[in-house]
Amino acid sequence: MNKDAIVVLHGFFQLPHLQKKKLVDAINDYFDSMDREPIRAGYDGAFEEIKSDDPTFECKCCGRS
Repeated sequence: MNKDAIVVLHGFFQLPHLQKKKLVDAINDYFDSMDREPIRAGYDGAFEEIKSDDPTFECKCCGRS
């Protein structure tokens, strides 16, 4: 695995069990879909809202704030 994947996996391990399950379900939905762009666009939009709305957001993946 490359460094990016290791950082993301580290963040995954920091999540509570229920959030891990929800993440795995979302990843499975993405890979099971034949039309992935709307799924990706939805999560890209949600990510942009987090970045712009919460300047105190701390990254669970890398542990940086």
